[in-house]
Amino acid sequence: MMLSRALLFVAFVLACLPAGAAGTYRVEYTIELEAGRSDARVSIRVSSGELLKRLRFTLDPERHRNLVADGRLELEPRSATWHVPPRGGTLRLDFRIPRQRRDAGYDALVTRDFAIFRGDHAIPPATAVAEEGAQSRATLRFVLPKGWSVDTGWPKAGDGRFRIDNPERRFDRPTGWMIAGRIGVRRDRIGATEVAVAAPVGQAFRRMDVLTFMNFVWPEFDAAFGVAPPKLLLVGAGNPMWRGGLSAPNSIFLHAERPIVSENGTSTLVHELFHVVTRIRGADRDDWIAEGLAEYYAVELMQRAGGLSATRHDQVRRWLENFGRDVRSIKGNRVAGPAMARAAILFWDLDREIRAATGGQKNLDDVVRELIVLREVSEADLRRIATRIAGRPPKTLDTPLLR
Repeated sequence: MMLSRALLFVAFVLACLPAGAAGTYRVEYTIELEAGRSDARVSIRVSSGELLKRLRFTLDPERHRNLVADGRLELEPRSATWHVPPRGGTLRLDFRIPRQRRDAGYDALVTRDFAIFRGDHAIPPATAVAEEGAQSRATLRFVLPKGWSVDTGWPKAGDGRFRIDNPERRFDRPTGWMIAGRIGVRRDRIGATEVAVAAPVGQAFRRMDVLTFMNFVWPEFDAAFGVAPPKLLLVGAGNPMWRGGLSAPNSIFLHAERPIVSENGTSTLVHELFHVVTRIRGADRDDWIAEGLAEYYAVELMQRAGGLSATRHDQVRRWLENFGRDVRSIKGNRVAGPAMARAAILFWDLDREIRAATGGQKNLDDVVRELIVLREVSEADLRRIATRIAGRPPKTLDTPLLR
């Protein structure tokens, strides 16, 4: 009688499971580094080929080499399709870490003392074919030389591995900046976010300056947008790394000689923080939206935090106006320099128009919160949302700059 009731209970639970709830498969990523060795050894272990049928990777032939796998592996010049064995298996490859940008400087590098690179480059982009409802549970571990440590933009589990969990994707992949080696790290919890600032030991990167500034400005991000990553890693290094700032999911790279606030009153750090927090990107030829907003808020949030007086705030605006005065169009797929400055001024004007139209009840923050949900944003999206927030079509967007 007791057994029969137990069986009935199990049957009831199974009947209540949602249709297509296939289950969870484990993905274990391993990155093995050697001091001074250009190639990292990467492996991807999948627990079940019955749930995850196959993975199609997009390869960079100059960086992804020597692919081998359990089961069937179909190799093409710029892609590979791995048919995962029913009981699971492992795919291995070599990833060439160093990469020099066209405008000089490296955005990935390995030396005898450290390695800096992005996880979404080490682990090739992948399209997964899985059972309907199947979900991945992913972790990342490192095999390191003696005396090295490592950090990423992902939280650590108790066993030293990093937990990779992207709610937006069924197949989790470790993205963002990563740093390993003889490194120094300063950590703090700011609001709901764990912040880590890391740089190779001996380099002139002011970790505590950056962390203190983050404590100063971060609450303004939360107040403006209401979203924050669970962890944020900021990686710093000097030459021969690229002399600028680069954002990625949950992480930022900043050159050691890049000031937190420039003499003109803008901030590369706050600009890149905007990209990390909002993750807004422009649709085709609308890169001006993401870059203009980032530059606008790089000034606006510093003033809200009390770092810029009203007088200095106006001076920065005038500097941006002068810098972008000769720009005739801000449309394009890569907006920087004068065009970015001009786009920031456009958003200043749009904020002013929204405030005037709503009696100060709404502003550009309200528009950005809706853009965050869309993620990839077109000019049409911006017009539609700004019109609804302002209660009328904004005249600011009727400009020759958008032709």
